[in-house]
Amino acid sequence: MRRIPMLAAALALVAAGCGGSGGGSTATTFDPAKVSGTVVLSGWQASPEEGAALKQTLDGFAAKYPKIKVDYQPVQGDYPTVMVAKFSAHQPPDVFYVDSSVAPDWIKQGALESLNGYLSDQHFDTSKFFPGYLGAFKSPDGSTTYGLPKDGNTLALAYDNQMLSSAGVQPPTTWDEMISAGQKLKAAGVSTPYCLADDLARVGAFIYQNGGGIIDVKNRRDLIDSPATRQAVTWYLDLYKQGLARSDKDLGVAWCGEALGRQKAAMIFEGGWLDSFMQGSYPNVKYTWAPMPKGKQQATLGFTVSYSIGKESAHKQAAWVLLSYLTGQDGMKLWTQGGVANPTRTDVPPAAGKDVLVQGAKYAHPWSFVAGFSKVLDAFNNAFTGAEQGNGSADTVISAAKTAIDQQLSGP
Repeated sequence: MRRIPMLAAALALVAAGCGGSGGGSTATTFDPAKVSGTVVLSGWQASPEEGAALKQTLDGFAAKYPKIKVDYQPVQGDYPTVMVAKFSAHQPPDVFYVDSSVAPDWIKQGALESLNGYLSDQHFDTSKFFPGYLGAFKSPDGSTTYGLPKDGNTLALAYDNQMLSSAGVQPPTTWDEMISAGQKLKAAGVSTPYCLADDLARVGAFIYQNGGGIIDVKNRRDLIDSPATRQAVTWYLDLYKQGLARSDKDLGVAWCGEALGRQKAAMIFEGGWLDSFMQGSYPNVKYTWAPMPKGKQQATLGFTVSYSIGKESAHKQAAWVLLSYLTGQDGMKLWTQGGVANPTRTDVPPAAGKDVLVQGAKYAHPWSFVAGFSKVLDAFNNAFTGAEQGNGSADTVISAAKTAIDQQLSGP
C-alpha cells in the first residue's frame, strides 16, 4: 500500500509531550487581510510534481495575502517520528499534514488545535467537503473539527486493458460479476485475475459493501463481530481458495500496483497513488479505472490528509488564514488541477482521468477510527494472512480483531 506509514510506537510518544496550553492568540474573530507575520508549513513530499503543485498553490496564497510569509519546511525521513519530536519539544509547525489514520491518536493526545471557533467566526462553509473526508478529522462525537482535508483518494478498480479485452471480459460491477469475470479470465489463460492485498485497508471496502462495519466510533462500539462483516471476510478469503486471486506477497511483488505493472494480475483495487507509480515505472502498460464492484450497497474506503494547526502554534491566526486558503475553493483548484492530488471539495472539478476516484468519495467510508487503531490493524492483518495461507478462517480473523478492538475501546 503506497501510503505514509503511521507508526504506533512513534504515536505513543506524543502523550508525553502534548497537551500544553497552546501558543499564539486564540482569538478567532479577525480580518484575514490584516494578519501579518511568518507561518511554518510542514508535510511530506511524495514527488517533484507534488512539490511543483504546492509551490504554485503557495504562490497563489502569497498573491492574495502578501502580509503573510510561508516558511515551507518539508519533513525528510519518517514523518510521524519527526512530528512526535516536534510535539514533544513544544515546537510544532503552525500548519502541517495529518494522515486520517493517525488523526484519532493526535486528537486524543492534544496535539491539534480545534478549528470550531475559526469555522464559525470566519464563516467557513464546510458543507462543500465530501462528508467521509471531513469526518476523518473530527472528535469521536463529531462535535469538534481538528483539520480540513487537503486532498483524498478512494479505492477503485484498476484493470489491464489488454488482458480484459483479449479475454472478452468487461470490468465487473457487482460481486457476482467479479466471480464470473475471474473465471472467464482463468479460462482464457490469465493465471491471476485479481491481486488482493491481505490487509484491512482493502478488505474493509468489501465489509462496508456487504452492510458490515468495523467500529462505531461515535458510540464506541465494536461492529466487527457481525454476520455481515463475517460474510464479507469469508467471501474475500474464498477468492483466494477458488484460485481467482493471490496476494501481493504470493505474487512476489511489493504491492498490487507492481502486480498490475508487471502484468502478474489483471485487476487490482487501489487509489490514485497508482497513477504516478505506473507513469514512472510501467508507462507502457495501459490500464483503466472503474468504480468498485457493488455488493449489497455501494461503498469504498476513503484515505485523506488534513491541514491542521498545532495546539502550541505561535501564529494561530496566520495559520488559519493559510489553512483556509489551501482547503478553500481557490487554493484547492490550484493544488489539484494538474492531477497530483484529488479534490476533497464538491465544488472543485477533478483533473482529467480522475473522475472515478473523486466520485467514489460520495460513498466512501473514512479510513479513520479510534486512538490505538494500529493494534487492531495488526491483529486483523496477521490473522487474515494466516487464514489466507490456510491457517485459520474468517472466524479466527474476526475473533482476533474483536479482541484488539475491545481492548482499545475499554481504555480511557
